[in-house]
Amino acid sequence: MILEFKIRNFLSFKDEVTLSFEASSDRNLEDYYIARQKDGVKILKTMMVYGSNASGKSNLIQSFDFLRSFVQNIPDDKEEETGFMPFMFDDETKGRPGKFELTFYIDGQKHKYHLKIAEKTVEEETLYFYPGVQPAIVFERHFNDEKNISVVEFGSKIKLSDQAKEAIQLKTLKNTSVFAAYSQVNLSIPQIDLVWNWFRNKYMDSIDPYSSITEYTDANIRKNNDLKKFTLDFIKEADFNIADILFKDEVQQVPDHIMKKLDDYPISQEEKEKIRKEKVVHVDKTLFNHEVIRNGVKEIYSLPRELQSRGTLRYYGLSAPFYEAIAGNAFLPVDEIGSALHPLLVIHFLKEFLTRSSQSQLLFTTHNLSLLMEKEILRKDAIWFTEKGEDGSTSLYSMADFNIRKELSYYNAYKLGKFGAIPNVD
Repeated sequence: MILEFKIRNFLSFKDEVTLSFEASSDRNLEDYYIARQKDGVKILKTMMVYGSNASGKSNLIQSFDFLRSFVQNIPDDKEEETGFMPFMFDDETKGRPGKFELTFYIDGQKHKYHLKIAEKTVEEETLYFYPGVQPAIVFERHFNDEKNISVVEFGSKIKLSDQAKEAIQLKTLKNTSVFAAYSQVNLSIPQIDLVWNWFRNKYMDSIDPYSSITEYTDANIRKNNDLKKFTLDFIKEADFNIADILFKDEVQQVPDHIMKKLDDYPISQEEKEKIRKEKVVHVDKTLFNHEVIRNGVKEIYSLPRELQSRGTLRYYGLSAPFYEAIAGNAFLPVDEIGSALHPLLVIHFLKEFLTRSSQSQLLFTTHNLSLLMEKEILRKDAIWFTEKGEDGSTSLYSMADFNIRKELSYYNAYKLGKFGAIPNVD
């Protein structure tokens, strides 16, 4: 589980900001909202972020995405850019590196990952774990400007031969994470394996309003009957008469004008030869069986995915990531969770996540003010805000920073501008 995330000089985050999932001393909804770690630290399962358009909400989600992607990416060569983007509205920050620091728990043990990165070079990278109160270094790397190489060193608790150290060192290009370098050598270091697998399996890709998540859910339902059963129950909240989801292999003729330009399409040569021979393509179609009552008689009608409502497809698409986050105790970030969804479905989604989650986490951005009326699922420390300053930079803060009594309306207070983070429509 993620405890804390710090960002500095990345996208709209000019100065350092901290997003903390650590629960405050507030006992409200504690059994429902909080996962306790072995050392007694209490971590929030869910966090929501409000803010006006262009205030930095999406940049917060992108910051999580960037870190996950960088850790796993293996560049083609050492001159490839890292993908880092500094704060661009200041001539000083343009040429400076950014900093990220992620504090998280794996199986109850605390870890911290620190990264200082520029557009073409990783300047610092350190992984710590906490065998006790004090941290121990797993690895640390810095960039040697004179030699134009990254230097990797390992902590005293990490037992490695000189040959193993050299193998990792050679793969750690100046634009590559130590994790990505480690993944390319035939070694097993338990302290690195644990974190590497967490980044790959417990730290999920984000979902934005434009993500094509229906195909993702289609693919996963095909190979997981438990997920299919879960999804059917899940989407009945969005469209109560869906009784089943079917997949049909449909054969379609390939028109002559496409046959003539087949070489222009990005498919394998083997697939092209098959199409030329058969002059057909096989298309997977998703069908939703709708159960309706007509004159007291139950009838079933199959409709293709294209004829479902946007809201139904969005909720359907969310079912697989939801299931994977819950089943895998994973972290799931969602940008604009209410896209195409009725506000009551968002509330239902949040309640289901809190009820089912053990050590999984959901971070989402939203404009859905009606959520602020649902005090039976709200904690002040789980509500955060982004606000853009005059210089274009984003500040990030929690409702828990404000002295507001529990009996007062969070909804009205936010609308009145008590927390900031609202559009200026004067």
